[in-house]
Amino acid sequence: MSWSEELRKILRRVRGKPGSPADDGMEGGVSCEEAAERLFEWLDGELDPDEAAGVGEHLETCARCYPVLVFERSFREAVSRAAEGTDAPESLRASILDALEAEDERPEE
Repeated sequence: MSWSEELRKILRRVRGKPGSPADDGMEGGVSCEEAAERLFEWLDGELDPDEAAGVGEHLETCARCYPVLVFERSFREAVSRAAEGTDAPESLRASILDALEAEDERPEE
């Protein structure tokens, strides 16, 4: 089974049916929706300690959210392994910096 098929399978299982008990999970005092919104901040260590504790408890104990956490951790590890020892070309760095500078110069809408 390909990784994309596995992801679809996990997402179908995690989403469940609206109104199901998993839909209202409040593990760690955090809802599934809030845990999903804060997942990447939690993985990156960007939450304050109290928020991190609640979100972490939810992600680690919620039957609905845990498979998503496992997938994201595995995905990040795979990307890290694939990127080991590889440096982006200097031209890519220059292009990104140019694009960021151009974005800063654009008038706000």
